[in-house]
Amino acid sequence: MKTSTVALIAVGAVVTVGIGYAIYFDQKRRNDPEFRKRLSTVAPKTPPATLAFPCISVPHPHPERERKRLLKVKKSEEEAFKNKAAESISQALDEIANETFPVTNQDKEKLFVEEVAKGEELAARGEEFYNEAAVSFFRALKVYPSPVELVMIYQKTVPEPVFNLVMAMMSLDVKRKQELYYKVYPPAEMNVRIDELPEGVTDDGKQIIRRGLVATRDFDEGEVIYTEIPVVSALEPALEGQDFCNFCLKQIPASESTVTCSIGCEKVVYCSTDCEKKAVAQYHQYLCTSSLSLSSKEHEFATYATKNNVKYPGMIARFLATMVYEETTKVPTGRDDEYNTWDHIERLRFLEVNPGPTEALEIKLLKELLGPKVPGIDEFVTEERYLTLKGKLQYNAYGVETVAEGEKTVPKSPEQHRNARSTSPAHPLTGAALYRATSYLAHSCEPNTAVSFPRRTQELALVATRPIKQGEELTTSYVQVDSDGEPVRGHVERKKELADAFRFKCACKRCEREEAAAASSDRD
Repeated sequence: MKTSTVALIAVGAVVTVGIGYAIYFDQKRRNDPEFRKRLSTVAPKTPPATLAFPCISVPHPHPERERKRLLKVKKSEEEAFKNKAAESISQALDEIANETFPVTNQDKEKLFVEEVAKGEELAARGEEFYNEAAVSFFRALKVYPSPVELVMIYQKTVPEPVFNLVMAMMSLDVKRKQELYYKVYPPAEMNVRIDELPEGVTDDGKQIIRRGLVATRDFDEGEVIYTEIPVVSALEPALEGQDFCNFCLKQIPASESTVTCSIGCEKVVYCSTDCEKKAVAQYHQYLCTSSLSLSSKEHEFATYATKNNVKYPGMIARFLATMVYEETTKVPTGRDDEYNTWDHIERLRFLEVNPGPTEALEIKLLKELLGPKVPGIDEFVTEERYLTLKGKLQYNAYGVETVAEGEKTVPKSPEQHRNARSTSPAHPLTGAALYRATSYLAHSCEPNTAVSFPRRTQELALVATRPIKQGEELTTSYVQVDSDGEPVRGHVERKKELADAFRFKCACKRCEREEAAAASSDRD
């Protein structure tokens, strides 16, 4: 388990800037000789300065003292340069943050070419203009669809001091955006905030910090703290096409008719035309088996999920499709202070998943499913990124209970998620979902909140299980702790389950009390 370190810039090509824009630039690069020439000659290396006349070396009477003095002077000059550069970078980013960038492909290309040309001209004029040159190259970077690719070009062609300034600007820009995220999210109406909280110390005594959910006001027992719609969700494979909605996971009453897929498949049903339209637009258009042959990639992907009783490959496919939908439907603003779905998911903790034959097959099936429909997805879905997404689901997804009438026998899922419990026909888990804010809930064996699904859909409600004070951390139980007020297992079993599933050692107050009581009993 660890906090994700995936660089935000690494996903900029597909997520931040947009897949269509990346394709546009690729076409320009392939077919426009002038554009290709401009890109390949971003900036010439500035040759080192040469002395105008030979120097005569005169030995210093106190060489060691002089060496120390020169080192001190050099260190002082370097420190002054760093401080000046840092101030310059900060000021430049402040100005850029208030700028509105173009939203059309043609305007982005125009700005890119202009800023690269400006950066070339400034860099060629010498060190006095390096800061301004770096700002221009950074602006060009902001509108280029593949930042990593452009960084590699800069590294080969831009003077090293300018390149270092550009990289420093990128680093500070990412840091600022990361810090701002927790100031604007979660929104105030959710009554919670995400704080940095202590989580023990390392072997060498350094404090470990994690992020957790904290109440922003007092709550009474039984009060709903907030409700939340998931980023992505999915039914248990055995329930698809029966009496459960593929989009909101609601059980469709026997007295109501189901809505079928409008683009032709018979593997899913919906509770309403609204859910059907949302599903088709956001993800189902990429997954639908329609009238395709049984040997199609869509059928192969769906069959794999059903045969192995797994949801997570399908949830990852939905998540990627939803990102495409988000990028193609959002209203361009030209500003860089907005957060997309990837920005939310990138920050979540995840379990490290080791690559194996199963994961290799899932990646292959996913690429074959989405590759022909989403240009660029084949390059985006690397092994590392797929394993990270799967690890985020394993650590953060919640089981969803949506049975509204009667009983339902649901095969137990081999995939782990939080709030796992027995598969009672009266209260089975009918699916799983990944939530933005709720993923920050820490575990406790005596939690102060519980997740529930009062509307019997994927919409989650977080409910206070006892009075909660403003500023108190919110916790829930990742495993089944009690049943009807009675413990279902002791602290040894709970701690083992948590360690095996989520890879941490529970140190909640309940575990400490029970451990102390057990130790006292052993002594007696």
